[in-house]
Amino acid sequence: MARKKIAFESPFPTPAFEPESRAALRKAMEEARRCGRDDLWREALRKLCALDGIDLSDPLHCSFYETLGAYEQALTEKNGRTTRASRTRQKIRNKGIVGCLEDWALAPAPTEGFEMLIRTGRAELTGEFLLLRYPDRFSDKAVAAARARLERAGIDPPSPAPTRPRD
Repeated sequence: MARKKIAFESPFPTPAFEPESRAALRKAMEEARRCGRDDLWREALRKLCALDGIDLSDPLHCSFYETLGAYEQALTEKNGRTTRASRTRQKIRNKGIVGCLEDWALAPAPTEGFEMLIRTGRAELTGEFLLLRYPDRFSDKAVAAARARLERAGIDPPSPAPTRPRD
């Protein structure tokens, strides 16, 4: 099976390159993070998602994969080696993104990912924060639970994202 080539222009002092593997994109993400370039980290993540065949036209899905990428990067930094959130990815396959976020919000205790992202100052990348950005996609109970969890962590809940008309 031929790999899909994704064009990626590197902002770093090296020439442009076209990573054709997840490893190359993850390396680009690490370099972007090291250089403090969140915009480039997000672009590499977008391309990584495209390699996985993920449709990022839905803002909730796009934001979710950004959240997942941030969590996996935090795990990688913590463990000193590439670490994937395999159970989270399994849950996505089984329940979908909305079901996954609902489960996290309604769980009696925060997830390891929530605690890690709060500790590293990335509250805006938690599932609970994301859920509150798109409250119309979730149950009232999940929205209330997500709000309460963020407030207990000392995080101001976000305003909902602007809604876009559905086709």
